[in-house]
Amino acid sequence: MSPSRPPGTPRELIVPLFIPHAGCPHHCIFCNQYAVTGQGGLGVPAMPSRAEMVTDIEHWLSWAANRHPVEISFYGGTFLGLPVEAMTACLDLARSYVRSGRVQGIRFSTRPDTVTEEVLDLLAAYPVTTVELGAQSMVDSVLRASTRGHSASDTEVAMGRLKERGYRTILQMMLGLPGESLEHFHISLDRMLALAPDGIRIYPTVVLSESGLTMLWRQGRYVPLTLAEAVSRSKEAWLAASRKGITVIRMGLQESEAMRLERICAGPHHPAFGHLVHSARFLDMAERLAERLFSPGDSPVFRVHPRNISRMRGLRNENMARLKTRYAFQTISVRSDEALAETALSAGGWVVDSVRQIFAKQGES
Repeated sequence: MSPSRPPGTPRELIVPLFIPHAGCPHHCIFCNQYAVTGQGGLGVPAMPSRAEMVTDIEHWLSWAANRHPVEISFYGGTFLGLPVEAMTACLDLARSYVRSGRVQGIRFSTRPDTVTEEVLDLLAAYPVTTVELGAQSMVDSVLRASTRGHSASDTEVAMGRLKERGYRTILQMMLGLPGESLEHFHISLDRMLALAPDGIRIYPTVVLSESGLTMLWRQGRYVPLTLAEAVSRSKEAWLAASRKGITVIRMGLQESEAMRLERICAGPHHPAFGHLVHSARFLDMAERLAERLFSPGDSPVFRVHPRNISRMRGLRNENMARLKTRYAFQTISVRSDEALAETALSAGGWVVDSVRQIFAKQGES
């Protein structure tokens, strides 16, 4: 199923090819790639044919004008766990597009324990640019409870090998896995960021139908994070990563038709999850300014970079309502200011930036 609009920014395009469960040696308790991708079925890996991959690639390349780089990406399974013949067939096809000049690179996601020196030697013949590792957690007890079949040290070893070979690296982190406490979350976050990936994806755990987690949830043996808890932890992770110069690629699962058909049974899923996280971040900054500068009955004017007006206002203007109620403001205005950093908020001649950890008079930051 081809999505109607490509992901990425106006300057780049990622061509996603899904290989649900293919190459996976373990069935993780939280996983049902059919629910996420709408392809294949539980226990039936849906490795696309060459013709199907070509059709999908051509569909996405129709969006490629003025986007650079364009990369073909293999998602949804364990790419380096595929049989060599299947893996090289995928790589050969993607490399043909790179050689034609229509695509600039190849990326894929895989498990940490599949990153061996032997398979990296094989990859050296191909224009692979980026490798995503499904680390999920850096606490071994949490990984065992999720039936991941690998350890935190496997992630550390894999990252070392990938960096030695010069690959761009992205780590995937799941919040609220079975057995994960708040302390475990902090340990995982610290250990992942210490590995200095180029990017990180943050996924709150949801209960997908037909996944192993479904039975635990129905028996009351697994309680997912609330939406508020997931937003709070994601906000903390986003700030910690951003302060280290690590890009947060995405927060929350991407919407798909399968999800809209109610394959999510429980958990903190929201179609605008990333927006909720950023809105919470701007609410924090607005509260700092409000407590420092304003009194009940005031009508503060907040200024943000134009791209952040909706984030500051919050979903359905929730931030405005909360600020007005909490501080008894008469009115609140949000105006754009292109001179501000995209991570900053200003009011009353002061600016706060939670990423750069600045709270100062405007012009002195």
